[in-house]
Amino acid sequence: MRGRSPHGCRAGVSRLLGLDIGGTSSRARVCVDGEVVAEAEASSASLTAAGADGAAAALADLLAQLPIDPGHPFDAACAGSAGSNVPGAREFLADRLTPLTRSGIVVIVNDAMLVLPAAGLGAGVGVICGTGSIAVGTWAGREARAGGFGYLLGDEGSGYWIARAALRALLDRRDRGVPVGELGRQLLAATGASDIDALHRMFYDFPHPRRWARHAPLVLDSDDPAAPLITAEAARALANLAASAARRLDAPTGLPVVLGGGLMGHPALRAAATGAIGEALPGSDVRALTEPPVAGAVRLADGAARGAPIPP
Repeated sequence: MRGRSPHGCRAGVSRLLGLDIGGTSSRARVCVDGEVVAEAEASSASLTAAGADGAAAALADLLAQLPIDPGHPFDAACAGSAGSNVPGAREFLADRLTPLTRSGIVVIVNDAMLVLPAAGLGAGVGVICGTGSIAVGTWAGREARAGGFGYLLGDEGSGYWIARAALRALLDRRDRGVPVGELGRQLLAATGASDIDALHRMFYDFPHPRRWARHAPLVLDSDDPAAPLITAEAARALANLAASAARRLDAPTGLPVVLGGGLMGHPALRAAATGAIGEALPGSDVRALTEPPVAGAVRLADGAARGAPIPP
């Protein structure tokens, strides 16, 4: 594709590469002289989400779709990746991206750190909700994060968390001897499980978070009485993450909050999260991200090429 992106590309640096590597999918963008000249999508190239072989194959697929010319290397590259703090993850990306640059400038951050620059902000709190969840904040040169511990230890309010909350509600209905209701019928149909006991076994037999997070929209859209309760609880959990990140920054009140991640595109959850965060952080402008996070990766690459400090 071609076109201007005020938040993702700026003139003055000739060639920039940005990557947004989430737990489910990956996206790349190439900018030349301030213009978006190519984009690509592939499966997740995150080591934690896809494993070494899967991540390598996904990254190779992603890069193969781009106009990469060894005779015209990039001035800088940035990859925001889920699980970037896992041992070996930064090296995995740096080893593959550094040879594509003329300068060796490669910025690698957690994918959550792309949200604020994608929104054109240098300070604020970003709340990301997709398969997992995390909140990150930046203010006065300081950075903070809350959550993002993965599905076994956290990811409060995330797609996986929402699906798990639905299953817990259904298991409670089973144990009380009441009908599984609309939510039960919908999840059984979506998963192919014969009954709630089979669904329970399936949850343990196939625990990968992506398998269950994909059912979160079904839960949020359900007419079942449990759905609004789960939605509200998820929103409060996300608000708690935002408030925790803001407190750790020790910033003044009123920092803007940007909502990103695939599940924040769901109207019910976005509205509930906006309200809950507004209560937790009075005075903050809570807004949804309108640019794709990969635009933030290009912005960070641009800054690094211009000599801006590289995020840790």
